[in-house]
Amino acid sequence: MIGIVIATHDHLADSLLKTAEAILGEQSYVRTLNIDPGATGLQKKIEVFAEELLKEVDELVWLVDMFGGTPFRYASYCVMNDSRQALVTGVNLPMVLQALVNRELSAEALTTQLELETKQTIRRM
Repeated sequence: MIGIVIATHDHLADSLLKTAEAILGEQSYVRTLNIDPGATGLQKKIEVFAEELLKEVDELVWLVDMFGGTPFRYASYCVMNDSRQALVTGVNLPMVLQALVNRELSAEALTTQLELETKQTIRRM
């Protein structure tokens, strides 16, 4: 089973998970990480957060809000140091839903799918 961490600035992560669970029902092995803008010194705490979840799952996928932001920077260090972890940026509700219903895939396959399919959910009319 793949664990999922939704990591964002402020409380967006909580809102995304709450809305996804309203649609799909309660989800196991999904955690949120809400990082206050400008937060510093959280790297070890976040590494322990990931290690604890990895005791319960085979792989971990990080869904973070924006490339280069604080949640991305912290999560990317975890991903770079552990082949069981993968990361996708630009999290939105369609991405969260897609991740939750496709957790039978490997982390690599899931993140590839999320990158491709989530781009299709953005439309201009």
